[in-house]
Amino acid sequence: MRNRTLRLPATADAVQEAVEQAVAGEVVLLEDGREVVAAVVPYEVAAAGMSALAANEDAADRLLGARLIAELGAGMETMRLCDLRREIAL
Repeated sequence: MRNRTLRLPATADAVQEAVEQAVAGEVVLLEDGREVVAAVVPYEVAAAGMSALAANEDAADRLLGARLIAELGAGMETMRLCDLRREIAL
């Protein structure tokens, strides 16, 4: 898989070519000045990335849940929601 670069702003024809390159399996990096700001990638690459992000978020949620359960078990102070709202409103 090769990388190509498309400098922004780009013409509609250049964007169409970037899409066609992605369909052909290439990654096209979009640069604004000298900074890469985005990429046009094959669908499989995007799907794998989204799947990895979702798995990472799920793992982070599980870790946070386990930490909060442990803190509650260790006697963490809690407050009723109505009391918290009242305290915040003051």
